[in-house]
Amino acid sequence: EDNTFEDIFGKFKLDINMEKVIYLETWTSTEQRIQVDDKFVKVLFAPFKNEDERPDGVIAVIQDITEHVKLDNMQKELVADVSHELKTPLSSIKVLSESILLQKDVPRETYIEFLEDITSEIDRMTEIINDLLTLVKLDQKEIPITFTEIELNQLIIDITKRMKPLADSKKIELNYILLKEKVLADIDKTKFVLAISNLVENAIKYTAEKGFITITVDSDHQNVFLSVSDTGIGIAEEEINKIFERFYRVDKTRNRETGGTGLGLSITHSTILMHNGSIKVSSKEQEGTTFLVCIPLRQT
Repeated sequence: EDNTFEDIFGKFKLDINMEKVIYLETWTSTEQRIQVDDKFVKVLFAPFKNEDERPDGVIAVIQDITEHVKLDNMQKELVADVSHELKTPLSSIKVLSESILLQKDVPRETYIEFLEDITSEIDRMTEIINDLLTLVKLDQKEIPITFTEIELNQLIIDITKRMKPLADSKKIELNYILLKEKVLADIDKTKFVLAISNLVENAIKYTAEKGFITITVDSDHQNVFLSVSDTGIGIAEEEINKIFERFYRVDKTRNRETGGTGLGLSITHSTILMHNGSIKVSSKEQEGTTFLVCIPLRQT
């Protein structure tokens, strides 16, 4: 009883005047959004009347909308990120095209060189758009998933062979540690290979020359555990929770150097979830990073 409306809501600087509620019969309900620490709440204020049909007070309906606000902010950031990622190659294409148009007598070799650069930028935009479409389909469960029993030791051997030339180009040693017995698991082979390949490719990108990358397979007869460990640049502790966000890169200064769309880890994360699994990260700056993937051996 010692609390008043002002005591409770005054500190949030709401434009609600109790006198108006009491004396203005035309006053209707109003909705306001306020922030309380790290939470966002929506408050609906609605007047109520006493037995004499006179305004007698206000009912405040409080709803936690923190997750809605976060999603809204993520959507805005995604639009901004997509715009930025597409703007860079478009700007390059424009500059290259204008350079050709401004020159009267352009040697054939220069034409070919410029056109190759333009084609490369178009390929980059196409890759970004394709990855975005893949993510949208994964989010909306539009991509069908077909589980087949696959032997994972051999799968890792095949991925390692395919990634070895990329690792060799940086003199990185790419190894695997497998179980002696066969590991059979229900997976969508195409999607799962893409997910693990993304992890290995990222490890190669962010590991310096003459570094080490190890892929390990383990099992406890209910789940299979796949880890990809590297001796790369590592991830700061405050950034670990962000790495599965779309377009997020640990080392933004190397965006163009390392290539990629910044969507690979998001696709990997969504794919692992589609396999009813989980993916965890442990890392130390300048020491390396380990991604641990866990999926059930049998899908039900």
